[in-house]
Amino acid sequence: MNAVKYCKILIVFLLMLTASHAVEATHIRAGEITIRRNNCNNLTFEITFTGYRDTGSTINFGDGFMDFGDGSDALLISGDLFTSTDVGNGIERNVVTITHTFPAQGLYTIGYRELNRNAGTLNIDNSVETPFYTESQIVIDAFIGCNQSPELLIPPVDEGCIQVAFFHNPGAFDPDGDSLSYEFTTPKQDRGVEVVNYKPLDDASLYPTGFETGSEDGDTATFTINSTTGDVKWDAPGAEGQYNIAFKIIEWRFRGSQWRQIGYVTRDMQILIEDCNNERPDLEIPEDICVEAGTIINEIVSGIDPDNDQIKI
Repeated sequence: MNAVKYCKILIVFLLMLTASHAVEATHIRAGEITIRRNNCNNLTFEITFTGYRDTGSTINFGDGFMDFGDGSDALLISGDLFTSTDVGNGIERNVVTITHTFPAQGLYTIGYRELNRNAGTLNIDNSVETPFYTESQIVIDAFIGCNQSPELLIPPVDEGCIQVAFFHNPGAFDPDGDSLSYEFTTPKQDRGVEVVNYKPLDDASLYPTGFETGSEDGDTATFTINSTTGDVKWDAPGAEGQYNIAFKIIEWRFRGSQWRQIGYVTRDMQILIEDCNNERPDLEIPEDICVEAGTIINEIVSGIDPDNDQIKI
């Protein structure tokens, strides 16, 4: 009898541990890796992972692994190395920068992996138990010249309303002046391993519960990225909730009479859709102009909001 009771108590205790793990192991919303080369005369780079955390979780960033793609051991990144900033709306930005010297010229894919994504992502099965992984790539080649990754100015957690077209642009620029292109990819949970049963937002057949119910104008819903400008457009979300997508910002440089791909940054981002009543502001902008580099442009951009909300340009 005592043995039976002991077994029952042990089983309950194990179930409690499992439930506790499922509740707490949830925090990562989005992130990306950027790469900076401070001295073109050596092979040392500053590698920065910027991650965004769900502040509704008690778990902070840390104990993830950065893999430099050069055969060296992956580096364990402890939580005390991160700098955290609360950006509001249940979102915290966490940044860590690691200095690493590569052994030789070559192509390197740098990845960061940590447990786990936050719960409730509608287009990723069991996101709370799904690791977060993102990667960037850099080419080190004397023929190509000094190279570092694009930088992204707009945060990778964005908001929208159901039945209203959603727009996002990463605000990418290249410090070396390289050309950039953009393409969707599938979010990953490890190097070369996609998340389980990912549902692309451009495939309405995958949404029996009506994630998409049509565009603003009543046409078929669409989800696209402009390969030249990087504009992501979802016209239009059909259900409240959070979604994750991923896309690459690819670097191109003209060398040897041809365009060469010399690296990319992968943005794994989260879109928060609410059932909100809001109309976009109307902007009055000047016509396109063509000027020489260094010319001062002095034009007025104004906006009017139909809901009388404040506008920040």
